[in-house]
Amino acid sequence: MAETFSLAAGDTAPSIQAVLRDSAGNGVDLTDADVRFQMCQPRGGDELIDEPADVIDAEAGVARYNWNASDTNELGRYRAEFVVTYNSGAVETFPNVGAHDIVITR
Repeated sequence: MAETFSLAAGDTAPSIQAVLRDSAGNGVDLTDADVRFQMCQPRGGDELIDEPADVIDAEAGVARYNWNASDTNELGRYRAEFVVTYNSGAVETFPNVGAHDIVITR
């Protein structure tokens, strides 16, 4: 499970950044991959965000999502993941176990 990421309602910084790791703990190669950031309400709730993420370091597996002001309007706790579509068409979700815990406060 990833760490909790907290920010105040309406904030657009800091961005959420993660190293997308394989089962051995190594950063996956994101070269030529499409990476999306998805955030939803807990326990299978509505998807609130499904947007492209930036690849910061493809070889090390580093991706980042820059918040839009509307992304953080509603207070609450959310689950987030980075979803990678590789050049081969294969799809993998990160983290592989659990999700990023996002908390938006006043």
